[in-house]
Amino acid sequence: MDEHVPYSTATLTAYLDDVAWAHKQEEIIRLFAADDEEKRYRFPPMKPRQRQFLHNLAEDFALDTESLDPEPHRHIMLFKTPRFVSAPMKTLAQAARIRRGQLNISAPVASSVVEKKDPIYNGFVVRGLKFALTEDELRPIIKKAMPVSQMDIHFLGDEVALLPQSKLDLNAIQPTLSTAIIAADLAANVLQARLDTSSFEPRILDVQTKSTAASAGGWSQVAAAGRKPAVAPTTKAVGQRNVYTVLGSRVAEAKKKKMENENMFKSKEEIVDDWEAEMEKEDLRPGKHESSGEEVADRAEV
Repeated sequence: MDEHVPYSTATLTAYLDDVAWAHKQEEIIRLFAADDEEKRYRFPPMKPRQRQFLHNLAEDFALDTESLDPEPHRHIMLFKTPRFVSAPMKTLAQAARIRRGQLNISAPVASSVVEKKDPIYNGFVVRGLKFALTEDELRPIIKKAMPVSQMDIHFLGDEVALLPQSKLDLNAIQPTLSTAIIAADLAANVLQARLDTSSFEPRILDVQTKSTAASAGGWSQVAAAGRKPAVAPTTKAVGQRNVYTVLGSRVAEAKKKKMENENMFKSKEEIVDDWEAEMEKEDLRPGKHESSGEEVADRAEV
């Protein structure tokens, strides 16, 4: 991993003194740096130590600053100079993690609690991580899914917290981000979460209660579409026969009747044939013609 830190020690020390406020100022400067049409930006009046932090941070970005107006209206004007190219790739949070040991800071000073009007969820929590997952594996996937926006990546034990560097519509980007991470086999779920950013490492306060189609990368919708609806089995009423059974029985009955008629006709023919044969046999018997001749003679004599 690249250990280069593009920020001065004074900038990092001031950042750790008030993480939440400093993170907000970094967001403003990054948005100003990314907009090619913006050439200057006016900060509201603030305390001297806060103005000093902005002077140091602008210098790290290769931007120019100027303090204007007397107290209590003294404020800072931010300018782009010809030496400005782009904002540093590493965020203050990433740089502070690298330099934390060198800065000899045991624990950051918690900033005062400020009521925020931000949505309940301000980041993501990645769960079901691939074994030995590293930031070098995760960051290119996030960058490809979100080429315009940037995320701070925080490894928190067996989970990873993703904190956008600027305000984003989490509901809109969650499906794309989840699909990219899950398709790369880096994790099982990407859930929206409410993260406490008042300390050096973010703390998870609340997470989506259950996985949704978006948190699962849309796979639950695909699986649901692939399932066929259950069809209730049809039951046949008692005594009811289908059309094929009825037709079959009628055909069988017609064949049976036809066979009976044919048998009856054959039996009649056999009776006639036997009678004729019997008559022929009777005519051929000896003595039959003689007796008949005697009967004729007797009749003549009478």
